[in-house]
Amino acid sequence: MRTVLTVLLTVLLLVVGGYTLICVLLYFGQESSIFFPGPNDPQLRQRFSAERFEIATSGATLEGWWTGNPSATTPAVVLYFGGNAEDVLYTASAASKIDARAVVVVNYRGYGGSTGEPGQQALYEDALATYDYAIKRGVAPEHIVVMGRSLGSGVASMLAGARPVRAAILITPFDSLESVAAGHYPFLPVRLLLRHSFPSTDWARRTQAPALIIAAEHDDVVPAAHARKLVAAWAGEKQFHVLPQTGHNDIDMHSDYYRLIDEFLAAAFAQ
Repeated sequence: MRTVLTVLLTVLLLVVGGYTLICVLLYFGQESSIFFPGPNDPQLRQRFSAERFEIATSGATLEGWWTGNPSATTPAVVLYFGGNAEDVLYTASAASKIDARAVVVVNYRGYGGSTGEPGQQALYEDALATYDYAIKRGVAPEHIVVMGRSLGSGVASMLAGARPVRAAILITPFDSLESVAAGHYPFLPVRLLLRHSFPSTDWARRTQAPALIIAAEHDDVVPAAHARKLVAAWAGEKQFHVLPQTGHNDIDMHSDYYRLIDEFLAAAFAQ
């Protein structure tokens, strides 16, 4: 009997120890699971070299690109915030598909040629610095549209709640990163471990800016249910679309993707 109890106790200790180890690894290694900084495509860097600018912030120097669209019919200046592993220059290369007079993309700190280390507060500061840079370049707040994809939707939501903007465009967004992580790891105390929760719904309740929110039908990274929660929390007017037969990474390939964005911009600036 004592031998059986000893075995059971040993197994229990191994399970508890293994679970604790997983929690410790998640807590101390979460930055490498959330942020995937990498270089920009060298050919795109060369292509947009003339549009490059730098922003000095607290603890980092950010690099960005100001891409104009002379054929635009709206005065929108879109401040774009990318996903956790995205090369934002690919969005710069698609600027002509967006009916805005300029699309501004910036590498988060630690990404591309930007210095520093990424984190929730760091990315928030990067977004605020980008906004302030646009204002200094003479852009009026009523012409600024914030746009974020995936992780960038959390950054864009913050900016829409913290600064006056004309509108917001959120692609494959979440209610909070905490909620997304809890869905993927239901057996872990994610809410106690996560230091970068990106609480988008908290910021959504603070803005009256109209929002276009686009989710993917087959998104297994950020399921559309999270976007629906963000829609419910958004205090301003909102449009919500779930694009069929699309996933997290190919949503921009859908034929309605840019059409919805351009129609939203036209309506936002017709008011």
